[in-house]
Amino acid sequence: MLLWLGVIAYESLRLSSHVTGTYLWTFFRWLHLSISPTAFAELHHVLRKVGHITGYGILCLLTFRAWFHTLDGVVLKALRLRCAVLALSLTLITAVLDEWHQNIDPARTSSVWDVGLDMTGGLAFLMVALFVFRIWQNRAVEELEPVSV
Repeated sequence: MLLWLGVIAYESLRLSSHVTGTYLWTFFRWLHLSISPTAFAELHHVLRKVGHITGYGILCLLTFRAWFHTLDGVVLKALRLRCAVLALSLTLITAVLDEWHQNIDPARTSSVWDVGLDMTGGLAFLMVALFVFRIWQNRAVEELEPVSV
């Protein structure tokens, strides 16, 4: 989790839209792809927003996992809820601090909408993970039940 926070901090400090746009444009040129400047700008914007959702979704999952394996002595259902609240809280704090930093950095732009995207990613990734965990848990219980003949 701490490593992923470092990744987010690095991206916040070093990867402005100008930098990522240059990388993406160079990549398209390397592939010999032709794209209009307008289409490129739209694609670049969408990819950056998907990056917000994905990056903070991963952060939320890693944070949930860290809390889940740290907290002890709690009923499983209450533990999942507590870990989810803690994971979403850290995701929100990180998103707000990231946008605050971008607000004071002249090379970056800040948006409250990005915090919303970050939280959407965190919540969506967490909901999918909890759904998969529930299916996995139900299958484990089914395998332990004796088969009647």
